[in-house]
Amino acid sequence: MSFIFGKKRKDGKLITDGDPMNHIMPYIMRSRNEALIFYQKTIEVKPIRDYIKKRRKNGDRITIFNIIMASILNIFVLRPKLNRFIAGRRIYEHNGYEGLYIVKLDLSDHAYESIAKVVMTEDDNINTVAEKMKEQVELIRQEQETKTDDKLISFFAKTPRWFLRFVLAMLRWLDFHGLMPKVLTDIIPLYSSVFLSHLGSIGGNAPFHHLYEFGTNSLFVTMGKIYEKPFKSKTGGVEWREVMDIVCTLDERICDGYYLIKSLSMLERFFETPELLEISPKEMFELMDSKQIVFGSRRLEISEEIKQRLGIGDIETKPYSAIFEDQELIE
Repeated sequence: MSFIFGKKRKDGKLITDGDPMNHIMPYIMRSRNEALIFYQKTIEVKPIRDYIKKRRKNGDRITIFNIIMASILNIFVLRPKLNRFIAGRRIYEHNGYEGLYIVKLDLSDHAYESIAKVVMTEDDNINTVAEKMKEQVELIRQEQETKTDDKLISFFAKTPRWFLRFVLAMLRWLDFHGLMPKVLTDIIPLYSSVFLSHLGSIGGNAPFHHLYEFGTNSLFVTMGKIYEKPFKSKTGGVEWREVMDIVCTLDERICDGYYLIKSLSMLERFFETPELLEISPKEMFELMDSKQIVFGSRRLEISEEIKQRLGIGDIETKPYSAIFEDQELIE
């Protein structure tokens, strides 16, 4: 019986400490979509655009998608509770940092489409993340319809319904009890830390996405198209600025609301100062311990030494705010 009800998994580390209520919640809310919450944020894209232009002048091709992925990697390392998942009514932390995203080779209804998986470490920075993502796209381009996961999906799609239902039931049972072979978790494209979807690349808005019940993904992030939004200055003037909507869908059983909001506020600091992504998350820990970088609730503080190293100018407090702030609506 210990074999069937074992606690060990090949893709995660069992979490036994923390608030006892967290360990009860998977029994109260038994599925991810019963426990999901949404968090929407509108970010200004000018800092990201300026950073991309600066890098491309030096011959480096960095994209918004690269910046989003590298920022999320930092959050997973600096805020590890977001890198957790629920399996078998227990809480686990991913052994690594893996990001999934859809790759469509051209913008047509019948274009080949596949799921890319980028495997990251705490030593990666924006440069290595961008390179790994580029390699994944090239891999899909070169191995169209021959990737192992695509071949597996294609095979089962042609099997009888009773057989497919039986196989999936067996896989769910194995996954629940932590017995899923690693070769399958590596192949099935639903085992990851985060699933990203950049709808803005095809002119779409950021939707509120669900989480997949199968696999171990507890965070889904969607990004929408860039558009203009009115902002007001302290003097009452109006200025239109380019922004982008980001929507995070999270399994709330992996962390509490305070931890989530603090983590996402740190994420926003990376969007405002993308130069920080040139530092690996591992080194970021050390700089935070030495107080050379401090993530405040509303303001980021960086030592002059680090600013000079990364080519960061003075960080100004935003003089603009969006029209119709929540506080104004309340008043």
